[in-house]
Parts: sequence; structure tokens; C-alpha cells
Amino acid sequence: MTNVPFDRRKLERLLSQSGMDLVLANSRHNVRYLTGGYYYHFHAVSSRMDHSRYIPFVGIIRGKLPDSFYVCRHEERDQLATEDLWISQCVEAVRGTQPTAERLIESIKAHGLARGTIGVEMPFLPADIYRALTETLPEARFLDATAMLESLRAVKGRAEVEQVRSVYSRAAESVQAAFSQSGEGDSTSLIESRVRVEMAKRGLTFLFALVSAGPGFSRAPSDSDRWEKGQILHIDAGGEDKGYVADICRTGCLGEPSKLARELHKACLAVQDATRAVIRAGVPASKVLEAGTRAAERSEYSDYVRFVVHGTGMVPHEQPRFSLDEQRPLEAGMVVSIETDFLHPDVGHLKIEEAAVVTRDGSESLGELSRQWSIQ
Repeated sequence: MTNVPFDRRKLERLLSQSGMDLVLANSRHNVRYLTGGYYYHFHAVSSRMDHSRYIPFVGIIRGKLPDSFYVCRHEERDQLATEDLWISQCVEAVRGTQPTAERLIESIKAHGLARGTIGVEMPFLPADIYRALTETLPEARFLDATAMLESLRAVKGRAEVEQVRSVYSRAAESVQAAFSQSGEGDSTSLIESRVRVEMAKRGLTFLFALVSAGPGFSRAPSDSDRWEKGQILHIDAGGEDKGYVADICRTGCLGEPSKLARELHKACLAVQDATRAVIRAGVPASKVLEAGTRAAERSEYSDYVRFVVHGTGMVPHEQPRFSLDEQRPLEAGMVVSIETDFLHPDVGHLKIEEAAVVTRDGSESLGELSRQWSIQ
């Protein structure tokens, strides 16, 4: 089992700490993570089908990694045959949540865990499957494994960091291309469509594009909101590849920005840079939040600022978590997203969002392209 894609010792430790005998993952991001990138291509974008849905399960037993199993659709066998999946036990079911639940329960019983403590992803588990589990396995104890699996994903390995870097670089290029193609009178819905096309060109799955033009604060793309001469525009866009997400925001202006707009943009960069300056392995998460918050509060335009910092990876908001009470230190390989917004009634919604990977001595930027003005 040389191709196990995650830190098996860390998973064993997390399972022991939580008291779980078995963890069952069914969310798309955790199935991808635990299998090393595999997901049934037919349902890579949408899981719905007929009156039910596609749902796979990765089952990992504490202390018995070789006994791990994968419950899937029988149509997956051809794709699985071409994958170097480390899980050897593949349990096939016909389409739908109920048939999948039946095969899942059979597997749990076969491994002698009908009375065990089982971790499931409560926010992602369909109610009918949870009901089948609890009714058929009345002596089992079910716990929410969401936070535990998030902890497992928190530190990215070298290959993961390179994947995240690639996704952010392509997302930044897509946003920059949309700016360069847009001009006077273009609607925010048209600009959104350009981001979508540019992401597709670069092999990204488009997730969203929040587009705000002019002095208003609406970010929902529409045919009525248009970019006009002298106005700022921000594009806050998300893209994905192989389960890893990039969320990036850049600001541009049609013609030269006003003096106030330039000052707000400068203030925005100052908050971003002050936050980045304290990020490094070993620093408590609270110190990062404090640094950014202090920089925002010191700004001449602090009445208009909004500041957020959060972890990211396969999920847009994941570990590390940031609060003024969070004393857990950052670790090398964690990825942090920093967001600074200035919402000024005379200028509009000016925002920069960028990410950095934590290193032993500091941090490395991801997708840094065009953090300065994109002036058209």
C-alpha cells in the first residue's frame, strides 16, 4: 500500500482521539482526498439522477487500513480498472441512495462493526441513508466526522501545494483576461460569462463570479448593471480543478481611477500586506487575524472596511480557523486566503482577495497576478 495519498499516521491518531472505529466519507471533496483524486466522472459535476442521487462511500477502519472499502456504482468498474486506487475492496451497488445504503450496511456488518462507533459526514449525508444506518444498526454509535476529516486535510503535501498553486495561477489569468476583454457599457453578466469561458480554456471548472461595477454594492451579475467610464469593477471568482478550489478577487477601472479610488486600493493592499507579514509556521491563528484587523482599523477609511481571513483547499472555508481566541499555530503547508473589502458609497465595492501557502519562514503567494490595478 505504497500509494496511500494521505498521512496514515495522522488519520490513525485522529480516529483514536475521536473514538471512531470506522470513518465513512461520502462528500465529493473527501472521496477525492481519501482516494488520491478519484471520482466517478459521470457524476463529477452533478450527483442527481432520477428520484435519487449518486453517492459513493470510502470506509476506513481504525488500525486496519488494508481493510478499507469503497462503495460505488457498478458502472464505475471500467473507470476503476484504469485507476491506481489504493483501496482494493470495491463494493458495487445499483444506482440510488437506498441500494447504496444496503451495500454499505452489509460491508459494516462484514467487518464486525455493527456495534462500533462510526464517523459519518453529517452535513453531507442524505437523511434516508442516515435513517437506514440507525435503524439497521441500532447498537452502533454515529458521530460527525466532518471536523476530523477537515483536520486531516489541513496541511497540504508538496503535490497538493503545487496543485493549489496551479489552480490559483489559472484563476488569476482568467480574471485578468476577462478584464482585458471588457469595456464601456458591458454588463456584469457578460463579464461573468467571460470569466467562465476563460476558466474553461485553462482547464478549470467554473464555480462563480461575483461582479460589482460602479458605486453600487450589488455583486450578482445582471444585464442591467454596466461598467461605465471612470468606474471601478471588481471580479471575485472561484474555480476548481481535481477538487482544489481557488477564490480570488481583483479590482480594475475603466480609465484612470479617481484619487479616492486609488487611496482605497492602496489601503486595501496595506491590509493584505500587513496580514501576510505575520504568516509563518508556529504563529497562532489569532495573531494573523489581529494583524489584519489592526491594519484595517488604522486605515483612514476604516468606517468602510471589511476584513476576513480563512483557510482554504478543497473547501473554500476550512482549517486553519481564525478567531481572536484561536491559539492553534499555523503549520507549513496550510493555505490561507486573505480578503479585504472597502465599500464606499462614492466609489463602490473595492476588494482584493489572495491566498498564500504557509512556510517554515513565512509564506508564498498564490495567483499573485494583477493584484495592482487592471486599468482598461
